[in-house]
Amino acid sequence: MLLLGAGGAGAAVAYALLESGVETLLLTDVQTDRAEALACRLGSAGGTQKVEVVMDLAAASARADGIVNATPVGMAKLPGMPIAADLLRPECWVADIVYLPLETELLREARQRGCRTLSGEGMAVFQAVRAFELFTGLAPDVERMKAAFAAFGSARDPADTGLGQ
Repeated sequence: MLLLGAGGAGAAVAYALLESGVETLLLTDVQTDRAEALACRLGSAGGTQKVEVVMDLAAASARADGIVNATPVGMAKLPGMPIAADLLRPECWVADIVYLPLETELLREARQRGCRTLSGEGMAVFQAVRAFELFTGLAPDVERMKAAFAAFGSARDPADTGLGQ
């Protein structure tokens, strides 16, 4: 698995990936020291998985079965792709935690190249689910929250790039 980004969201995704059984996590970040620090924390968590900090995205993407973008690249206010399109292989799946917009350039390119994709919708909804639980002590209606998020996305003006000014 190739994880792009080692900030707060990247750390959460890294722990979740390892917890879900990923055997080898290839980790990269524009700030190499941040990637190295996260790899160190992950290694001290006691798992049997291998965590490697990588610099060569071409070599890392060639080894990966999946790629997760946990960087802000692709957000409405930071358009673009965190990895070159020609590194996306059809046998590799691609996930993006960016949820504004849901359809990022990375996901569009990945689909065009035959990759299976996963948008950041789950990231948005399940952050809200957990926040609701923490703030209220109540279990929210997850399906209702998913529907509200979907309605929010479909009601937005495509020219709108954020949640307001």
